[in-house]
Amino acid sequence: MLKKKRIIAAAMALATVISTATACGGGETSSATSSAPETTTTAEPHETMAPDSDVEGAVDEVASNVSEDYKGIEVNRKLVWMAWSNWGQQENSPEVTMFKKLYGTPTEKPAGFDSVPDENVFCNISSQYADRYTDLAKRVQADDSPDVYPFEICYYPYGVYKNLFQPVDDLFNFEADDWAAYKDVIDMFEWGGKNYCPIMELNINSVLWYRKSVVEEAGFDDPWELFEKGEWTWDKFLDMCRKFTDAENKMWAVDGYHMAENLLNTTGTPLVSLTDGKLVSNLYDAKVEKALEIITNFDDSKEGLKYPKEIENNWNPSYMQWVNGKTLFFDDGTWCYDSYWYKYKKLKKWEDDEVNFVPWPQMDGSEEYYQGMKQDSFLLVSGSKNVEGYKAWVFANLVSKKDADIKEAARQQLKDTYDWTDMLLDRLDTVRDPETFTAVFDFKNGIGPDIADTTQGDCIVEQLTKHPLVNGTSYTQLRESNQGQITARIEEMNATVQ
Repeated sequence: MLKKKRIIAAAMALATVISTATACGGGETSSATSSAPETTTTAEPHETMAPDSDVEGAVDEVASNVSEDYKGIEVNRKLVWMAWSNWGQQENSPEVTMFKKLYGTPTEKPAGFDSVPDENVFCNISSQYADRYTDLAKRVQADDSPDVYPFEICYYPYGVYKNLFQPVDDLFNFEADDWAAYKDVIDMFEWGGKNYCPIMELNINSVLWYRKSVVEEAGFDDPWELFEKGEWTWDKFLDMCRKFTDAENKMWAVDGYHMAENLLNTTGTPLVSLTDGKLVSNLYDAKVEKALEIITNFDDSKEGLKYPKEIENNWNPSYMQWVNGKTLFFDDGTWCYDSYWYKYKKLKKWEDDEVNFVPWPQMDGSEEYYQGMKQDSFLLVSGSKNVEGYKAWVFANLVSKKDADIKEAARQQLKDTYDWTDMLLDRLDTVRDPETFTAVFDFKNGIGPDIADTTQGDCIVEQLTKHPLVNGTSYTQLRESNQGQITARIEEMNATVQ
């Protein structure tokens, strides 16, 4: 059953929605040179939001009553944001609008950003995805650091271990009431007794997207309705997968990138956890073994329940396979709607309730409902020249994400820009609510890209989840081959925070 049976009336605050589950890799940073990287300084959001009078009105109301703790910060210099794949900050988002209202629009432009519009708060740097941490390291070493970088669990705490980010304990009082909703999660990300992640909001890591008509035609109960009744379990999910799959007619149950990791998270036990400021290996946990043994059934060497992208589509998922009703579930982040589904909804003239999602199912027999989650947080880059600007940006986000009127205005922005429906936004509220699930975070890829790069399926950490899914290989066999290097790296990193 849901831990809290309610739907928050006010929806999510607008942000550029990128799923950590699908946006996680790592480039080795230790070999970076001292010269600045070849990166572009003109990163644009994937679809730019227009100014919104409702957002501006809600921000005006909130800003006039904001706590004195958030005032008195002088920000003269525009903030430098670095990300990848042309992921720039939305200048008309509620958070940026709040920043301007509280702190004004910084006038000073960092070197190299003369062309940035005067009315912008941010200067954007975009790196190639595969090179993003190498490029970041080069900038830090060249004393040309950006100020803000989006948090990625796939490089944490390794990025801190490599001195790319700095702690923020001196900037924020995490014992204050405004942080209370996420204080437990903030504590889960402590590394060596220090905080690096001012977490302001949670989002589900990945969901199972499905089409209403496809589920109905297959004769299945609606997965979201099963979820609401507390009946959405591994057993129900696997039963649907087995009944739907028909390889002869090229129909498969699930597609996506990270099925193994997302099912594993529902056990409540990640491969690597962060406990009391140190990394902990859970490779020998019985729940881990059980989940990854189930995953082997998805490979075509056994039951073949997943779309065989390695055979059919050069290792890429097939969005069109799902659009055409040939795949039952598509495993991806909530950002997938902004980038794909709403466009196909318009193209195909689907009804508003055709596109649906449901969280990954609850482990059979589990008293808790665990779910892999991602957190909205920004890291302060080592060598930042604008720490006060970073602090103000975090406060602007914290204030915006708390206020119901701003959330409601942001909800309308999402509807206007990406055609989100009230039904989907209500569901999004539910899965983002910290009371709905017990959050799980796996730090398995945060121990260094040389052994844990999410983009390299044959690296030793990724083998543990990828090979059972793609090759049907026994997890326990893989563990015995790889655990030595994983254990040694965890011990090496922990030794730095003794």
